[in-house]
Amino acid sequence: MVANYTAAAADPTVGLAIQPIIKSVVAVDNYTVTYNMVIPFSTYPSNLAEQQTAYMAHPTSMVAGYTGNPIGTGPFQVKSWQVGVESQLTKNKGYWRKDAHGRRLPYLSQINFKTIADPTARNQALQTGAVDIIVQQDGASIAALKKISGINYRTDASDHRDPSVNCLILNTSGTLNQYFAWAGEFTSFGIAGVYPYLAQGKAAPTAAQLAAYNTGTITGAIDPSSMQWNPKLIPVLNDVTIRQACAMAINRATYFKDIDGGVGFEADGIFKKTSRYYKNPGYPAYNPSSAKKLVQAYMKNNNVTTVGFVIDIIAGSTAATKQFSFFEQQLAAVGITVTPRPLTQSTLIQNVIYGEYDCAGWNQFGGADPSVNYVWFLSQPATQLGFTALPSGTYIPGAVNFAHLADPAVEGAMLSALTAAPGSASLRSNWQAVNKQFAKDIPYLWLDTTVSAWAARKNVQNWAYGTAADGTTRCLTPDGGAARWDQIWKS
Repeated sequence: MVANYTAAAADPTVGLAIQPIIKSVVAVDNYTVTYNMVIPFSTYPSNLAEQQTAYMAHPTSMVAGYTGNPIGTGPFQVKSWQVGVESQLTKNKGYWRKDAHGRRLPYLSQINFKTIADPTARNQALQTGAVDIIVQQDGASIAALKKISGINYRTDASDHRDPSVNCLILNTSGTLNQYFAWAGEFTSFGIAGVYPYLAQGKAAPTAAQLAAYNTGTITGAIDPSSMQWNPKLIPVLNDVTIRQACAMAINRATYFKDIDGGVGFEADGIFKKTSRYYKNPGYPAYNPSSAKKLVQAYMKNNNVTTVGFVIDIIAGSTAATKQFSFFEQQLAAVGITVTPRPLTQSTLIQNVIYGEYDCAGWNQFGGADPSVNYVWFLSQPATQLGFTALPSGTYIPGAVNFAHLADPAVEGAMLSALTAAPGSASLRSNWQAVNKQFAKDIPYLWLDTTVSAWAARKNVQNWAYGTAADGTTRCLTPDGGAARWDQIWKS
């Protein structure tokens, strides 16, 4: 566990989500470790059960030159591995677990995982028998499962955990990732960063601080002609009135019913309405006339004749194309022009991480406890990060705060929630305050809850439930995208 924490904290991506909350992990004895937190965090145990810190890799994979081949004691072994195409796994005959009758798991001799990017094609593959089991998150495709004979399916729409939320994530700063700029990760853009000076015990020059904050270097937008980040372009989504206009321009009820198949629930924040954390946050209602007035006021105040931005979508997905067409029509009605940028999912995510985007189709958040989302909303006083030349009270969004929202009200409410007793009124009210502030800041254009559905042909058995490692505790699966493959069989 110590080795896993050390490797994760040093990882250039995962470490950015761990460092703000975990200071160190120390071995006490052979069976005990102590987690030392950066901040008070009363509900951290739920993070251990749900987040990446729960995953324990074999220490031999944490060495220089490791190529990514799986190492472990799992139920299957790798036969072939083609990312984005197909990966084949075969039964691990030495797997340590047995079922309640003493039979050695897994039951299956082999599993082939196929990547089918288009959700409609995924349904068709299941219907024709080209595959035995699929996972869907596209509402229209989930609704279509009802019409496919010879299958069973279940969704997590009514499960106890708050689901992920389907949304459009917005670059609210109109900049590249400011934390990365601070850390000197954008030298290719000519930005030296502030941290390299601090690491040498030197005061960072004012010019370096301003370059790493914005001021014409990391400020910019996606050029619709080249589809590349252009620091010479003036962003529009860093203006809260344009974000409000976008929120009021999109009819979430229509999107939910006609575009996403009416699966799940409309969303107006990070909590579903049946959640114990939910309280109406006051997210802007559909009002295209008011949205149009905000856009016109923006154009007059900024002496421009057009307002537009680029939306990143998943390439090869008919669902993503349909969703974009809806957004395009809704936003055009209030005077906003949008351009699609189709990308592979990995590239889309990478661009959002680095801040090289205007807006992107996104789903995230949710979980058994809202504290698991702390790092995604984190921001810190600029002076703590070495930006002494910036105005007092300036906040810098954390490295994995992908919307770049730096709001001290959000940060303060979250810190108060993390110090509150689990299940307390204070914990609930502070997370409600976070949700309410999002309705004012609009870092995300909420759409609906992300429902995960698993569907299988009727000869696939025992995929919806399994037992835990103790052999008796019944576990609902699939949960959060995980299935107990060792307990599935075909009849």
